[in-house]
Amino acid sequence: MKKHGIIFLIVACMILVLGSCSKKTKVSAQKSGTLTKVSLGTVAWPTNMFFYLAQEKGIFAENGIDVDVREFSSTTESSNAFIGGQTDFCTYASSETISPFSQGGDISIVLETDKSNGCEGLVAKSEIKRVEDLKGKTIATQLYSVDHMFLLTLLQDHNMTASDVKIVDMSIGDAGNAFCTGKCDAACIWDPYFSQAKKAEGTVLYSTADNPNLITDVLAASKTLCSTKPDVVKAMVKSYFDAVEYWKNNTDDSTAFMAGKLGVDSAEFTSEMNGLIVPTVDEAVKAFTPAENYAYWGYTQNTVKDFLKKLDVIKADCECGDMIDASFVKSLQQ
Repeated sequence: MKKHGIIFLIVACMILVLGSCSKKTKVSAQKSGTLTKVSLGTVAWPTNMFFYLAQEKGIFAENGIDVDVREFSSTTESSNAFIGGQTDFCTYASSETISPFSQGGDISIVLETDKSNGCEGLVAKSEIKRVEDLKGKTIATQLYSVDHMFLLTLLQDHNMTASDVKIVDMSIGDAGNAFCTGKCDAACIWDPYFSQAKKAEGTVLYSTADNPNLITDVLAASKTLCSTKPDVVKAMVKSYFDAVEYWKNNTDDSTAFMAGKLGVDSAEFTSEMNGLIVPTVDEAVKAFTPAENYAYWGYTQNTVKDFLKKLDVIKADCECGDMIDASFVKSLQQ
């Protein structure tokens, strides 16, 4: 299961919806007994299941919050609800934050929840050994998807552009099948198709394991909530880390629970988690620490933003680092 079925083209369409949302995110937190009620919009993705685990095991309550976890069928829908003030928090694939933020969305990124670590990448025919060998070759991927961005980043890092290759637009599933049946020279795809392509004796030219900072996921809160209810935001961030710790200490039962929420069996859930890195508190702080490389979340998203502008998906410029509020993860450092 891959939430990176995000398509930048869909995000572009989302701009039209966001443009009609004139108000900033409404703070909906209110007291319910001793707990503060808040809402979270999310989508089906392995690490997002930690929020359900926090709910199931009473972790939210221990940290003083009562969270209404609302699952949406796409991040377009959950983001629209968040930007429109219907939820207090929202999970995002990092690249999906750029379009609404560039349109003035009230977004603060308060936590990096995971990094892609080998569950997607660029695979080629066995005779192709280097990215440079792809010049003039056919590469299948889904245009405007995060893996399209990943491919363009790789080409740029190897002093090439999209014009040096032949990019064929098709769904990730079709791209994987096309590669396995020899209908293209290479494919930039995600699991389970990436693993299938490797089994078909494909050469992995690059995967997210080579640079886990390229494709990440995050938790967003409104800037309004961060300034008016910082204790609530800290409680949400702490609850995520507490749920991860619970999972590590009670792997079997928590994996079974989260797998059920995701709609897969425990083996599949474990396989998907093996392709991800869940940052520690210190690693989360590092991701939010300014640097001129991909280790810094803002730098990586600015790179994605530049691609989106070149592809004419977004019009307005923005500094993606301005989305970050690192105060909450920093407050959890020992």
